[in-house]
Amino acid sequence: MALAPVVWQHPNIAGTNIHAFRLEVNRKYSLNLKSYKDLHTWSVNNIEAFASAFWVFVGIKYHAPPTRTIDDPQRMFPPPKWFPGATMNFSENLLCTGLAMRPDAVAVTAFREGLAEQTELTYAQLETRVAVWANALRKLGVQVGDRVATVLTNSIDSLLVILATGAVGAIFSSAAPDMGPQAIMGRYSQLRPKILVCETSVTYGGKIRDFREKISQVHQGLQKHVPEFQQTIVVRGPMFAGSSLSGTTGPPKCITHAAGRALLQNKKEFVLHYDVGPYSTFYQYTTTGWMMWNFMIAGLSIGMRIVLYDGSPLYPSPANQIDLVRSQGVTHWSTGPKFLSALKQHSLSSFLDLDSLETVVSAGAPLSAELSRWFYTKFPKNVALSNGSGGTDLVGGIVLGTPMLNIHAGEISGAALGMKVEIWDENGKNIEDSGEKGDLVITRPFFSMPLGFWGPDGAAKFKNAYFEQFPGVWAHGDFIKKNLPSGGYEVLGRSDGVLNPGGIRFGTAELYGVVDTFPEIEDCIAVGQKIPKLQDERVLMFVKLAGGRKLSGELRQAIKTAIMKSLSPRHVPAEIFQVADIPYTINGKKIENIVRDIVSGREELAPGTVTNPECLAEYKQFAVRETQAKL
Repeated sequence: MALAPVVWQHPNIAGTNIHAFRLEVNRKYSLNLKSYKDLHTWSVNNIEAFASAFWVFVGIKYHAPPTRTIDDPQRMFPPPKWFPGATMNFSENLLCTGLAMRPDAVAVTAFREGLAEQTELTYAQLETRVAVWANALRKLGVQVGDRVATVLTNSIDSLLVILATGAVGAIFSSAAPDMGPQAIMGRYSQLRPKILVCETSVTYGGKIRDFREKISQVHQGLQKHVPEFQQTIVVRGPMFAGSSLSGTTGPPKCITHAAGRALLQNKKEFVLHYDVGPYSTFYQYTTTGWMMWNFMIAGLSIGMRIVLYDGSPLYPSPANQIDLVRSQGVTHWSTGPKFLSALKQHSLSSFLDLDSLETVVSAGAPLSAELSRWFYTKFPKNVALSNGSGGTDLVGGIVLGTPMLNIHAGEISGAALGMKVEIWDENGKNIEDSGEKGDLVITRPFFSMPLGFWGPDGAAKFKNAYFEQFPGVWAHGDFIKKNLPSGGYEVLGRSDGVLNPGGIRFGTAELYGVVDTFPEIEDCIAVGQKIPKLQDERVLMFVKLAGGRKLSGELRQAIKTAIMKSLSPRHVPAEIFQVADIPYTINGKKIENIVRDIVSGREELAPGTVTNPECLAEYKQFAVRETQAKL
């Protein structure tokens, strides 16, 4: 197994937060931890000591102290309690550092599409505005344990509502406005909110979109099915009948998180993995329907500035996002392979002058070695392209970058601190040190383990989702391998999307990494097509070509040849077809499972989280028929 080239290493590890944390751990526990491997091994073998040291290091503000660190460090299910006895307020912890250090410094800068309507609030102003919202919620009867739901864009309003909800001790849930009414109702009919806060007019891609009808459907549905529901508040856009004006694959599983646990997980990543400090500026393009929005909001707890953007990142062009990063002095920019690919296709004319930028976090999908190499032809060499992977289910990362480890092209540097990551085969055997591909599992408790799924049968559903495949172990659902020469990881795709022609298992990301080297191809998706009455599958690849090109026989063969040389003959798709578009979720993830079901002849309804459901009709022509029996 070849060692991938090093594309970045930290120039001054001694000046980083994680270096200071390592020294403090060594002092406190009389240790001599030197490398990241030493620190990580200690963190997962001594989770109580690690959690206690981190709690003190980041200065969690509490009202009652914890009686211990964790009630059962060996138990994975039901999830153990972290810092039992402690009482704290989520919103207070997000604001207290900034208020104490620099109350008049800007806490948040928000833009509407095209860098329009810039709004800024200092920490002191943010505290005042949150207090107004919290008072309004209390007057509406919102109490501890009640639910406040939103259908809002990534805006100041969303930030105010989540902080106000936390301030009164209520439970917050968000949905993006571009989700369909059925998807929103599928979530909120289970959550049973008392208040809905929404926008009825949204600008996206240069067009104003009127969502009054959608919001009216949701409002009426809540009135009909949720006895606790009281009111819908419109903060932006025209009113609809029944609303109030504010002066300020089946039903989805509602994952329930403890605010304090999620905050610990997020602070760990910000401080120890991304080296964020109070003078940093963090920008993440996201909707409110993705966990990266919650992650970004948690950045306020560091005392830094966050940047919000509402609208299409591609309008008027992808380069507009670079202008935002440059003009706002962003130090930490979180994006994903989908947008980096759009930048690459945009053909940036010159090397980018981004003096403030320190780290680019790539999340949401596997980052190919090709895209990693391209990045350093345009971005400054001193910028860390920190690839990572985690999930909404834990509001954070599992395998991440760190200043203490080099970054190798196309790899994730290591397992996150406090995360006992292993790779298991189908029989539950740990194969991480073999270099073989397998299922990503976590075998020790971690901060942001969910409380469970919402509802009376939530515990059983939660156990079935994560702890049934390998009893007593968190099975995350990712297909992954560890590259032994570097110690880095490659996420190869979702386990349920693993391709298995002829009994050879491999991930879709392996194919995507090869296709990324073809400038003619804008995007692609690969799925396994199950053929009726046969116990096998064949791999189909669908490509979207750039600039109105047509898929020629020569290009099709070139793709197959490149896959055969880079991977193996077993990896070569049986067929490669051209399509007009590739389906994505609102979070920028390719929807392989729906395409797989369509081409396998199983009708699958598109969920309300598909951004471009109209493109799915094209895939029906490739569906296998009962009369087809030849692979």
